[in-house]
Amino acid sequence: MDSISKFNIIFIYTFLWISYCFCYASLVSSSAVKLKWACTSDRLANFNHSAISNCSSSCDCSPVKGSIGIGWACLCESGQSPQISGSGCFTACNCTSDSILETKKKRVTNKLVVAILLLCIVLTTIAFLASLAWYFYRKDRHQTPSITSSSSRNNSRDIIERVLSCLFITKQGKIPGTITRFSYIELEKATNKFSSNNLIGHGGSSNVYRAQLKDGRVVAVKKLNMHEGGGSISESGFLSEVDLISRLNHCHLVSLLGYCLEFQGKACTKLIVFEYMGNGNLRDCLDVTVSHSKHSLDWHTRVRIALGIARGLEYLHESAAPRILHRDIKSTNILLDDDYVPKITDLGMAKRLAHDGLISCTSSPARMMGTFGYFAPEYAIVGRGSLKSDIFSFGVVILELITGRKPVHKSSKKDDESLVLWATPRLQDNKLVISDLPDPLLKGKFPQEEFQIMAQLAKECLQWDPDSRPSMGEVVQILSTVSLDKAKPGRNLAINHMLNSAARTLTSEGHDEISIEREEIGQTEMDRWKATMCSLPSSESPNWEQVYEDVPVDLSEPRFETFVHKTGFIH
Repeated sequence: MDSISKFNIIFIYTFLWISYCFCYASLVSSSAVKLKWACTSDRLANFNHSAISNCSSSCDCSPVKGSIGIGWACLCESGQSPQISGSGCFTACNCTSDSILETKKKRVTNKLVVAILLLCIVLTTIAFLASLAWYFYRKDRHQTPSITSSSSRNNSRDIIERVLSCLFITKQGKIPGTITRFSYIELEKATNKFSSNNLIGHGGSSNVYRAQLKDGRVVAVKKLNMHEGGGSISESGFLSEVDLISRLNHCHLVSLLGYCLEFQGKACTKLIVFEYMGNGNLRDCLDVTVSHSKHSLDWHTRVRIALGIARGLEYLHESAAPRILHRDIKSTNILLDDDYVPKITDLGMAKRLAHDGLISCTSSPARMMGTFGYFAPEYAIVGRGSLKSDIFSFGVVILELITGRKPVHKSSKKDDESLVLWATPRLQDNKLVISDLPDPLLKGKFPQEEFQIMAQLAKECLQWDPDSRPSMGEVVQILSTVSLDKAKPGRNLAINHMLNSAARTLTSEGHDEISIEREEIGQTEMDRWKATMCSLPSSESPNWEQVYEDVPVDLSEPRFETFVHKTGFIH
């Protein structure tokens, strides 16, 4: 409860208390109205001023001269009559109530009480309605909207409010390192009213803006585009994803700084604030024509980027509690800071691994979570995602790093449209690895042994059988040896491991020679890959439903649109 709400409650309570006291005092005073009594006496000579004084000891009596003698006008409490004194003053007096004066007083008193009561009721009603209107205004502008799901509206709202009260704060800088809830006005000012000049990324469902906060920090603000019907994700789902991302902390994951959730009229505005990454995404850096840098990435930088991505995924797969399946690893979701340190973003599609045993039965490609060109075969066929699905996508990113090509490339040759299909036959021959795969922008400035390791690592990650792919822990160990000196034994161990693995693969496929003509390799391996991709799993094919029964993920749930981009700075 904020200070405004507290002030309203205190004001209403104080006003009601004052009104009650005032009305009660008025009623009490009206109940103590004194009635007039008229007293007359026949014994005129027996009275003097002292007698009059004595006679009025019990009531407030004053002498009145009349035509019939001396009389007294006495004021006594309601329900009382003038006390007849024993001194003889009133013994011969005839005291009767003055009905005319009494009725008039009662009439005036009743009108006053009714007027006071009406005034209290009107003022109290006005104060209540004003406070109620202010409450709803504050709720629409600055408070979290209630959950739209009718079945679990109250329970979900209570849970979310408890989570937010423990995790988030409403004022910046109160607790260093916590997630800040920004106001829409503040972020609007930081982005210059979401000016197109500050637009650094855009997609079908959200835009990303460069913003400068009041404290001078430069951040990236992702604004989910508002759609009719309240958008594609509920408020409860949005806050749940914010909760998930806020719990992750690693040097190779983009840090979540805050969020904003407000109603602008009937539309709900959802904003997420990330740390700003000066060099954009990896895909743009590989494309010199798009990249802001004047030079392409050298080999050493590419190896460091691959190792950083692997360490970030290793954290999600093996160190996070619970383990996290990213589900959309791609080069546009890898951001680079000013020192080209990679950080993984777009954790909105991340999924906690659970023993739900569910499989997606959707046949609509539009609902598939991920990006074409990075889908693992088991996901494309049976809709089953696992940690090894992320590893397959990571293998595609490795291919992008060493070849510079896009995952889906427009070409006159249909076989060259997919980077995986294009690279798979060439990965079978060490000579073709060196002659065909390297990015032309490298200009041959790379150690061939290191390039062989990277290529063979990509090949292992792209294995058809998920169980044959390495874990991210193993990937990190292999990449860690690439940058070591040649004299260190770990380097030779990694090279021997990768080359022996390649030799075993070639032997099992019936190849007696390593060097084969390029066209023959391309045709043979492409036909084999196409035949495999077009066939459904049989009794001899890997059963992903059984292999990954311990960590199944239902991929049919709604996509977290806040983090979904096709192109742009943050995807």
